[in-house]
Amino acid sequence: MTSQVIVIREGSLAEQALAHQFDFNLWFQEQLHSTPWWLASLIFHGLLILMLASLPNMEPPPIPNVPIVRAIKPDILPDVTRMPDPTPIKPLPVDQYQSVETPLPPVANPSDSPDESFDPTLLNVKFGDDTIGIGPGLGNRNGGGGPGGPGGKTIENQTVLAALKWLARHQNPDGSWGAKTFQHQCRISQCSGTGDAQFDTGLTGLALLAFTGAGYTTFSSRDVYDGICFGDVVRNAVLFLINQQLPDGSFSASKNGKFMYNQAICTYALADLYDQSKYSPAGLNFLEPAERAVRFLLESRNPGKAWRYQPKDGQNDTSVTGWVMMALKTAEHSGISVPAEAFAGIKSFYDDVTDPTYGIVGYTERNSKAIMSHEDPRNILIQPSLTAIGVMTRIFIDQKTADPLIKLGVAEVLKSLPAWDTSKSGIIDYYYWFYATYCMNQYDGPNGPGWQAWNERMKDVLLKNQCAKQDGCADGSWEPIDRWSGEGSRVYATAINALTLEVYYRLKIVRLNKNK
Repeated sequence: MTSQVIVIREGSLAEQALAHQFDFNLWFQEQLHSTPWWLASLIFHGLLILMLASLPNMEPPPIPNVPIVRAIKPDILPDVTRMPDPTPIKPLPVDQYQSVETPLPPVANPSDSPDESFDPTLLNVKFGDDTIGIGPGLGNRNGGGGPGGPGGKTIENQTVLAALKWLARHQNPDGSWGAKTFQHQCRISQCSGTGDAQFDTGLTGLALLAFTGAGYTTFSSRDVYDGICFGDVVRNAVLFLINQQLPDGSFSASKNGKFMYNQAICTYALADLYDQSKYSPAGLNFLEPAERAVRFLLESRNPGKAWRYQPKDGQNDTSVTGWVMMALKTAEHSGISVPAEAFAGIKSFYDDVTDPTYGIVGYTERNSKAIMSHEDPRNILIQPSLTAIGVMTRIFIDQKTADPLIKLGVAEVLKSLPAWDTSKSGIIDYYYWFYATYCMNQYDGPNGPGWQAWNERMKDVLLKNQCAKQDGCADGSWEPIDRWSGEGSRVYATAINALTLEVYYRLKIVRLNKNK
């Protein structure tokens, strides 16, 4: 192995290092003094780069792949409570019904779907559907519309709006309407015409129906009249009913008096509100209360027959059963299950009380009449209201108008057209006018001779005799002077007359094959 000799000069850096006499700091300072400035800078930065390169890797950790959440301004969120109502239209069987070419009312603002409203100036509109009778209300049910909305300037619609404004002004703070307590809400002067407080719950349902019948729901936040939002009126009313409802579905623990009137009308109102708002998330809040109310009605029926004043009391009457039928048909239209045997029982009862020769429908049996305890039948004109209920019920259940009993009943109704005559008790009968208007509308409306004759007289008496501004606080209401206002009060008179005038857009009309 060859050895190599390294020669170390005396005084060199190597010699000093080996002798441990080398001072790097002193040497570096000496070099700086003897080195040009540019070379010294170059040496310094070179050493700095070497020092930084020797440091540990300090790169930041990678950003995890997570979605970025951005805040959305509330004013650009989609308004799910004002979705257009996608109610499906079921085609009519060609072997049972004639087609109807009448177009639906136009959309008032087609470029802005949340604000779309039906045009209520088109009266007597026929909606294609396979369900007779129960149908949508007027206007945009999803917020805005109704008689005061776009195109609602006809005298009929303004009359309805005036009635609803009176009802809104006289709603109690808890959302109800009372046969006596409505006077507590009077402003300019006190309205007359109190009634029986046992009907307060039913009056609340009836007044609520007047709003839903005109297309107002809890979403009607833009409909404000006299400083009152109709959406709030509906919301407060339905909350009152829901808070009143018991677990069994009834609206009162007491079943005394004429309880089933209240139960049937409130069930009708809940089902109608659910039917009009079921495609919105908020509308689902009304489903369970409506189902419970319907279930209570069904459980209260006399086996195989109908209803009267108390649940399963063994008695049946045409009037209470008429309200129950309206409630059940509305519930069925909304998608709530109603067994066929319930309608079969109603039909069976009406068969029992209908005179086969004249088509006249009795109250609890053939040829019986509804007479209040204080009334003398010799001094009162009994209107064929029960016959009108019977005709309407048959059309709703059987979906045909060729039944001989229907034709006979219609003939009886047309013998007693509406008249505003105070000379004899019973001629003015809001209850009769309501049911007869609906039955005639279903029989041959909108262009048939029967409906045309009835409709002209009905509009004449209601439009001309509504209270106006000169009547003070009563403006928009009707005087409670018919047979039943003594129990129902001015609230009843106003609500039921508003419902009568809402027939043009409240019901669906299907042209039936007259030979069926």
